[in-house]
Amino acid sequence: MTTYKSLIRYPYTGKTVFEFLTTKFPYHDPEEWNYLLEAGRVKVQDIIAPSQLVLKEGDTLTYEPIPGRIEEPDVDTNYSILEETEDFLFVDKPGNLPIHPAGRYRTKTLLNLLEKVYPIAIPVHRLDRETSGIVIFSKTEAGRTWLQKKFESRTVKKEYLAVVRGLFPKEVVLKGFIGRDLDSAIRKKMKFSPLEFEEAKSVSTNFLPLKYNESQNISLVLVRPITGRIHQIRASLLFLGFPILGDKLYGPRETMFLDFVNSGLTDSLLAELGFDRQLLHAHSISYMDDRIGKEILIKSKPLAEIESFFPNYKDYVP
Repeated sequence: MTTYKSLIRYPYTGKTVFEFLTTKFPYHDPEEWNYLLEAGRVKVQDIIAPSQLVLKEGDTLTYEPIPGRIEEPDVDTNYSILEETEDFLFVDKPGNLPIHPAGRYRTKTLLNLLEKVYPIAIPVHRLDRETSGIVIFSKTEAGRTWLQKKFESRTVKKEYLAVVRGLFPKEVVLKGFIGRDLDSAIRKKMKFSPLEFEEAKSVSTNFLPLKYNESQNISLVLVRPITGRIHQIRASLLFLGFPILGDKLYGPRETMFLDFVNSGLTDSLLAELGFDRQLLHAHSISYMDDRIGKEILIKSKPLAEIESFFPNYKDYVP
């Protein structure tokens, strides 16, 4: 039987098992989680767990799902290891592969795939499920803490490639604010604004056009986020009028995402989207490793999905 495993870390340290399960995995409602707990399908440190057990940092929680209860969607499992060090794994993630369990994805995740090979694999940062490219996993808790501090101090430099609709004319440094889009029917959607608004956070991104495909009316853009906010690149490009090809949530029509939720990826919606996923790719990542006095620079492999629109695109990416 498939067993899902989760390593307990902040912000779930100090929460009860029931609080963790109902918050982290809402694909079961609270009543179902109570049933599964009473059936002994949830364990902590390999011991059947009561619902009110308080979780500690580093605890391992395992859950045995009911066979056939929820069918997980198919994912692309063709990840590759770009580089491995004593502390870190630099992974090239395909599109359509979530990093963590969420929603209907429980075991079909990059974390689960890596844990089959490595004793410890801790994600240091995040990418959306549909975003491909470089993501770093730590092989030690100390390594995760050390590198996350670099992310927080903005000394880790990331570059993305985005295929966008239209002719992107010139380099832009976009500064402003990002926060919940309260005018949207979609709860998780964010919006960019040049003006500050309630509960918004400051955001800054550099966009550099690289190539234009005239026949498709799309541009390849190099993106250098200066801040690291959720959906920063996608919301900023929509504000500029250049939504990412295949982006259902931040596409040119607000209801694209709702159509997808209600009816799936129909032929007509796919034709309108232009691609079956958002063509955003984490191209490179770099930082100074002060411990060894060396600049770390990792670049992804050429991505066939981008090359289908921009052949040999690596030749003109800085």
